[in-house]
Amino acid sequence: MPIYEYKCSNCGIFEKMQRINEASLTQCPTCGEQVHRVISKNVGIVFKGSGFYTTDSGNRLKDQARALNQERQKDNEALLDGDIKGFVEQSESTDKKVAGA
Repeated sequence: MPIYEYKCSNCGIFEKMQRINEASLTQCPTCGEQVHRVISKNVGIVFKGSGFYTTDSGNRLKDQARALNQERQKDNEALLDGDIKGFVEQSESTDKKVAGA
């Protein structure tokens, strides 16, 4: 629920927690004078979940690149071992993973 600021000519500025669809106050709850809603400069916004921060997408891309590099290393190991059939199978598997990423 948002917190709105109001200004009363007698009491000064005060805050009131209200629903968004609730009507604005017209009278001060303390003294009964007319009040005006003040537009605040400081607004607290909370971002929850992933994807809101610049580091979120960068980490995910780095993880994908590391996983693909590990697959390519398996290709190279098969080739260095002289296992041509294993190299071809591993290379095809890696190509499918790269295409899916």
